[in-house]
Amino acid sequence: MKWADYYARFWDWAESTQISRISTLTDFISSAEVAEIANEFYDEENSSRLVKRAMQNGVRFTPAEIIELGGCVAEDVFNEAIRNRRGRFTAEQFEELECFCFDEDLLDTVAKEDGIRREIEDLPFEPEITIVQPVRKGPGFLSTLLGLASDAGSKRSHPGRCTGDCSRCPSHYGYRYGRWYYGHHHTHGCEFGGNDGSGKM
Repeated sequence: MKWADYYARFWDWAESTQISRISTLTDFISSAEVAEIANEFYDEENSSRLVKRAMQNGVRFTPAEIIELGGCVAEDVFNEAIRNRRGRFTAEQFEELECFCFDEDLLDTVAKEDGIRREIEDLPFEPEITIVQPVRKGPGFLSTLLGLASDAGSKRSHPGRCTGDCSRCPSHYGYRYGRWYYGHHHTHGCEFGGNDGSGKM
């Protein structure tokens, strides 16, 4: 049966007729039509029979048609279509091809013949292990504001009132006369009483 007749009557036939006529096909005239019909079958076996029959009759598929055949024909038939392709794969088409073809040697051959640079990871996968060191935090703003921060020069915490030892007084905040004060200067804003030792603001 000539391909033109098969293609024209394909959608009017029952599935059993579509399948039974594959072995009688001759005079294939369009690789694009073969790829289209191969995708109409619901199982890989019949799609593979059609494509194999077409290739036996001299049909060669373009890279775009080969990608269209990916997933609907058997691996051996798909690889044969790649080897006997008509035309060259572009870099974009080759990326799509890699999703369907699992023969690394064949992919290497195609890349070499079609002038495509193929990047392959040579090193085995090694998961990255991140070690997180604990971060030592200093006193927060609230602790400093309330005068609860520890003296960096001593192991004891400040009593919370002026001790008269201004050189060892921790940094702290104070507020007086509408201004904030910070540090060891003990002027007006010191919440520990300033230089007078009163312990009062």
